[in-house]
Parts: sequence; C-alpha cells; structure tokens
Amino acid sequence: LLKRNKKHLEYQVMEQLIDNIGRQLQLLERENKGISCFNIDDITVFYDSDAATASVHFAITNDEKIHDINDKNNLVITTPYPKEKNKTFHSPEFTEFLAKKTLPYEIHFKSGYYSFGLLCLHCYVSRSITATATATALETTLAPIINTKIYWFLKQVLQEDPIERRYICV
Repeated sequence: LLKRNKKHLEYQVMEQLIDNIGRQLQLLERENKGISCFNIDDITVFYDSDAATASVHFAITNDEKIHDINDKNNLVITTPYPKEKNKTFHSPEFTEFLAKKTLPYEIHFKSGYYSFGLLCLHCYVSRSITATATATALETTLAPIINTKIYWFLKQVLQEDPIERRYICV
C-alpha cells in the first residue's frame, strides 16, 4: 500500500489505519498486553472484496512484539530484539532500552502509542521524522495537517511523557 502511494496515504485510509489499530490495541490492553514498538511489516493490509465499497482494513500481525503489562503499567521485555530489515519506529524509552542492552527490561505500555504515531507520520506526513526529533521539528512536520483529526491524534500519542499519551481518535 505504501509503495503504491509514493507520497503518502490518503486521509480516509489514515483514519481507517488509526481506527483499526486503536481497536486492536484496546483489545490487547483488556487482556493486560501491549505492543512495544511498530515496524511497517507489523501491520498487514486487507482489501474488502466487494468492489462497491473498496475499503481497506489493517491488522497487527506480528505477535513477537506483544508483551504482558505488569502491575506498574509496564511492558516486560524478556527477549532481545533482533535488528529489523525495514524501518522500525521507536519511542524515546524504547530507544533507551536498545542502548542499554539489558534484560529483562520494563517500559511503559504506551511506548507502542508513540511508535505507532511515528509510523503514522511516516505514512501520511513525512518520511524523515524520528523519535529523536525535537518538539519544534515535530510541530514543523505537523504544520501541513494542523487542526485535522489526524493532527490531534498525533499530538496525543507523541507526548514525550508516556503517562501523558492518549490514543484518542474522534
């Protein structure tokens, strides 16, 4: 889907992506599970076979990044992460985990929200934004989509403090 849409995904497709992944994250959280980070390959695109609707659906299909959430609202990572062939989007706390190279490791369960926000930025706004981007760089990147639903969603999931992150799509 990304290859077909060289510049970025269409607005409605992005809304569908955010909605589909959000529902799956919500179901995982009900089971005290969460996702540490996202890679483009972790999400599979499904097309509706009915040509009249021509809708797209998204699903998280990499269960290796699903971890248990403990009593402190942290994901408990007990196995090393292999180097991935495609771009992976890391939250600041996940980047710290990778730098420390110690196991077991705990990061806030909302680390996946930040990671997904970076993936959305990559798919919709800019292919060059990273987890180390400053708040000013992020604002500049978001400027073309200011005051849209996707803008406000990204502002919530890309909060520096994991406790402040919210996965809200209206």
